[in-house]
Amino acid sequence: MIRVLVIALLTGLVVTPSAAIQFSANAVMSTPGRADVSTHLYYSSGRIRKEFFYYGEPVIQILDANKHTSLMCFTDQQLCYENKTLEEINIGIESAITSPCENNDKLVCENLGEEMLNERKAVQWKIVAKEEGAKERVTYLWLDSEFKIPVKQTLFNGTSIELKWLGSDKLDQRDTEKWLQRITLSNGEVQESYQWYDKELKISIRESFPNGNSQELKHIVVEKLPDKLFTIPVGYEKKVIKNQ
Repeated sequence: MIRVLVIALLTGLVVTPSAAIQFSANAVMSTPGRADVSTHLYYSSGRIRKEFFYYGEPVIQILDANKHTSLMCFTDQQLCYENKTLEEINIGIESAITSPCENNDKLVCENLGEEMLNERKAVQWKIVAKEEGAKERVTYLWLDSEFKIPVKQTLFNGTSIELKWLGSDKLDQRDTEKWLQRITLSNGEVQESYQWYDKELKISIRESFPNGNSQELKHIVVEKLPDKLFTIPVGYEKKVIKNQ
């Protein structure tokens, strides 16, 4: 998505929506000829809880980017596996940013100034990825000046990603901005999709593809959520996974 969408929500998008925003929703993946795959989720300031079925068993997954912890809880077994890491945890929701280097000390960013891109103002950034013993990788990225989302990227491997703004739209009674995303691979192959960017949540809430596949957040409710949703459910045993 802007790589901002629900594929990550379903598979499990450390950038977050506006810090004060909390919401619940259903993440639905639709494929023609198949039953929809649905995940119920709750989001609150760097934390996300997902409820879904894993091989027929109800499962609760809780990711906490603030504490660098993840929980996988199996309802039938009343058992949670906890994993702690020093690495950043991707909770599956991305959003507006002011600099591509936010919270990432492995990147060096240079602001190259504002320019017009597809009739919209955007700030161009040069991004250098430096890893010890590896060759530098240079990527260029353009951030939309109004929405603060990446609207164009040229990657070090020759792939380019570009978003073209198509205007305002209503989606399930929510105010959104519609975008056409075009990915051009290094071999010349082009992939396109449409995305709807929610103006309140500041994330993409729908993406549709030419083959009929789609991913969407439905039944969005902006509400204050209790902290207990993001902790081990009462009565569950916890086992800690030790990282090697």
